[in-house]
Amino acid sequence: MKAIKLKSIKPFGLISLVILSLVACGDKSSVSAGSATSTDIKARQNLMQDWRAANDILKGMMENPDNFDAATFKEQAEFINASTAQMWTYFHDANAKGNSDDAVWSDATDFQAKKDEFDAVIQNLVATATNAQNADDVNVAFGAMAENCGRCHKVYKK
Repeated sequence: MKAIKLKSIKPFGLISLVILSLVACGDKSSVSAGSATSTDIKARQNLMQDWRAANDILKGMMENPDNFDAATFKEQAEFINASTAQMWTYFHDANAKGNSDDAVWSDATDFQAKKDEFDAVIQNLVATATNAQNADDVNVAFGAMAENCGRCHKVYKK
């Protein structure tokens, strides 16, 4: 990288360079907090997209039972179940709202109850899928999971 000689910099360029230097050396606490917030939101959104993709596979098998594949169904349910604990960690920062409603934090008791309900229904779906031979075997458990997703999103998603 070539060094810049100060006399070759125009006055406006020098002012810009000084401002950028001050910003770069300034207090980084707000930048760090913003990054953590952005990281939580992005991680939550990415995981929700992964859950949606898994759910689309499950839903596709429910809508077309001839395409039911027990191993794939169980695998997708297990993926959602295995990542629930990770998902909930992305809701610790009230500044990391993203598309979440303020009620996630202002009514944390109800949000926790909904998280617990979701954990229970996804665990039930995995248990049901373990011995499933066809879509009828998982119909009720899948419906409970889908209903739970919708119920939470109605309250806690903008």
